[in-house]
Amino acid sequence: MANEQKVPITIGYITVDDPHDRRTWSGINNFLLRALNERVERVIPLGPLRPQPLLFLLKLINQVMLRTTGKRFNYRDSFLLSRAYARRIDRRLKGVDLLLAPAGLATTAMLRTKVPVVYVNDRCIAGALDYHHILSGLAAFSRKESLKLEQRALERADLVIYSSHWAAEAAVRSNSSIAAKVHVVPFGANLEVAPAPPDAHAFPPERLKLLMLGVKWEEKGGPIAYRTLQELKFRGYPAQLVVCGCTPPPEFDDPDLVREGFLNKNIPADLEKLVHHLRTADLLILPTRFEAYGIVFCEAAAYGLPVLASRTGGIPTIVQEGRTGFLFDLEDDGVAYADRIIELVHRPGQWQEMRRNARARYENTLNWEAFVNSLLSLAQDAGCINKDL
Repeated sequence: MANEQKVPITIGYITVDDPHDRRTWSGINNFLLRALNERVERVIPLGPLRPQPLLFLLKLINQVMLRTTGKRFNYRDSFLLSRAYARRIDRRLKGVDLLLAPAGLATTAMLRTKVPVVYVNDRCIAGALDYHHILSGLAAFSRKESLKLEQRALERADLVIYSSHWAAEAAVRSNSSIAAKVHVVPFGANLEVAPAPPDAHAFPPERLKLLMLGVKWEEKGGPIAYRTLQELKFRGYPAQLVVCGCTPPPEFDDPDLVREGFLNKNIPADLEKLVHHLRTADLLILPTRFEAYGIVFCEAAAYGLPVLASRTGGIPTIVQEGRTGFLFDLEDDGVAYADRIIELVHRPGQWQEMRRNARARYENTLNWEAFVNSLLSLAQDAGCINKDL
């Protein structure tokens, strides 16, 4: 995009970690930064933020508490750390028109600047406590502090954007006074370039290819995916399950279980293998036990890959029931997944339509350009930007 076409504002981009590092926060910080640079005249990264020795001390306190009480200290969302962030950020805002803070709870809560703040996140603490181990087992004082700091961040922000209805609704339940400034804008797929539209693909094939992408076998519902494979075969439907990202335990020994292990997108050979599986799979299966959002579902959509996933966390915002995939209750087992797959096998036209719908959803919504365009439009409507877009 030519420079004169960009929005003539300066955005201060607040991240705890280095926003150029694609390994942080599932790559979200980096891909959002790239999309901003394509649309905005100037973006100033205000990370990484590493307030030492305070950060070391807080981590040490957490470790001591774990060993002595079995409870955790959520130091990442503590007032001590938030104040340290604020001191570093407030003095670097000369010439900044707008602050954008992905996962910016602690980085924005204590800011004193008058520069408008856009707060972006994939989960609300008030709705995620005890949902995932990261926010489980907290000491009572830490739970109370985390919730209080979150409220301060939400009230401090001029615009609040969540990636899912699950997170946004939890935030509004926790504080109805912020409802007018809370919006849902889905995150995009973390892809270097948009893949070509999916190739023609006959369905059903001689052997169904199920693809599972996840770095933790148990947490991502690996045993359910495995049971689905076995159930399909038991009923006379040839199938294979390709697992990328983790290695199933040895007791899962079906000959049609393909173990690809961890594939590093930064290694060309690994990336080529991953893309091959995304292009040739019939269905993505991920019966995950919890998921704040799930970038993997956006990437599946880019390849026109229908999804079988759990109805949990932010997933229902990405996967449209019956249009781009099917959602299952957490109590559903591999038999339920197999039942739905077999129904689809007997309705090949529906699978083809879901494939087209998935790709269209990627092109229209599940990409970072669309996210940034929506963000800037909402920021202008909220009075955070006094420039023509």
